[in-house]
Amino acid sequence: MLELPSRGYLEPQPLAKTHGIPVAILHLRSYHIRLLDLFIHFALHSAVSLGIPTSKAQPLKTQRRLWTVIKGPFVHKKTQENFVRLTHKRAIRLYDANPGVLEMYFAYLRAHALAGVGVRAIRWDRAPL
Repeated sequence: MLELPSRGYLEPQPLAKTHGIPVAILHLRSYHIRLLDLFIHFALHSAVSLGIPTSKAQPLKTQRRLWTVIKGPFVHKKTQENFVRLTHKRAIRLYDANPGVLEMYFAYLRAHALAGVGVRAIRWDRAPL
């Protein structure tokens, strides 16, 4: 008998947007791409579990930082070492969510945040009529 993998290993099944009204954007950034992918997988699964329709993770421009350090002073001025640091960024759009559910979702992400992954949420609140 072939066992199916747990639901956590598979990609989350996206929920259909009811009205298509964006309520928040989740910006994620990290120096480690595998850690970033792991947290995106977690964030998408938790959003689906709470009934929040989401977009897939959209890759944003990777920030590249270069700098040069002199290995030795005085005589060894020409021996230099180059370093590079890449900051990988992703964005997830959240749609059609109740403000209470959205607040619960952000609190859940804060409680289970991974060290090394920065999370910033931009949310839009609708004014009542």
